[in-house]
Formats: sequence, C-alpha cells, structure tokens
Amino acid sequence: MRGDYASATDAERDEAVKKVVQACAVAATAVTVQPLPFVDSALTAPIQIAMVQAIGRVRGHQLDGKSVLEILSTLGASIVAQNAMMAAAKFIPFLGWAVTMSMAYALTWAIGEVSDFYFRTGRGASDAELREMFQRVYRTKKDEKQAEHSADERLRDRLQQLKEAFEAGLLEEDEFRKKKEEVLASF
Repeated sequence: MRGDYASATDAERDEAVKKVVQACAVAATAVTVQPLPFVDSALTAPIQIAMVQAIGRVRGHQLDGKSVLEILSTLGASIVAQNAMMAAAKFIPFLGWAVTMSMAYALTWAIGEVSDFYFRTGRGASDAELREMFQRVYRTKKDEKQAEHSADERLRDRLQQLKEAFEAGLLEEDEFRKKKEEVLASF
C-alpha cells in the first residue's frame, strides 16, 4: 500500500486500487469475527483510514489527515449508521455474524470506491454525489455478499444431508461420491 505510482499507467493505478480495496474489505470482514458488539468500529476504522490514504497515494495526491477526514466526514452519518447496525446484528446468534461480515465488507468496499472516485476526479466531487455513490455501492456489495453466504449455506446444508444419508446407510459409497460431485458442480 506504499508503492510509488508516479510513473504508473492508469491501468496499473486502477489495478493497484482494486487490490487495495479488496484486501482492506477482506481484512475488515475478518476482524468482525470477534464476538463483541461495538468493537468492530474500532477494529475496522484503522483499516478503512489506511485504505483511503493508500488510494490517495496511488492516485497521486499528497495526503494529510484533512484529506481522509474530508471523505469520511462526507460519509459520516452513513458510516456511523452502518456500524451501529453491525453492532446490533451481533446480538443475533450466528446469523448476526454473517450479516456483520457482509456489512463490514460492503462498508469498506463502498468507502474504497468512493475514495477512488474522489481522488480520480481531483477531489472535486460534491458531497451529495459521494453520498449517493456510497449508498449505491454499499447496497450492491452487501447484497452480493449476502447472496454468497446464502449459497454457501445451501451448499453446506446439501452436503450435510448427503453425509447423513450415507452414514444412515441410505447411500452406498460410490453413490455418495457421485452425488457429492454433482452437488459441488452445481454450485
């Protein structure tokens, strides 16, 4: 996240930003595995701040604390609301973690995309434009992550059913392997 991009092409900068956003979104998701409500914000904020700074550097901007705060303050109410919802979700056993992970991923990704847009436009985007983009990207990424979790759960459930049928003697070993391969191929 500290590379020199002064002589990088636009495509190389785009790729670097993509990698930074993806790595930070995954890192923010990983830290939400901890079980305590309200701790997620303290753990994800430094990741998100470092991401904004890295994107600014990739896009050729000298960053100070003000630059990062400009973006984050524009999104402030949205970020605070999302963090409050993540904390509340932790009170729901199991499902809460899946929701929190999806939200942390989407929140970080949205901050990354908005930051990239902000720096690519020479820091000239309006607050309203940034907020609208943030909401759109956040919803899209959250829905994508939740769909992935649902598919993972369906796969896990189907494999568990096959395993139970095999263990109960309802399927022969060859038949179990064949059905397992079919299930895995369908996902």
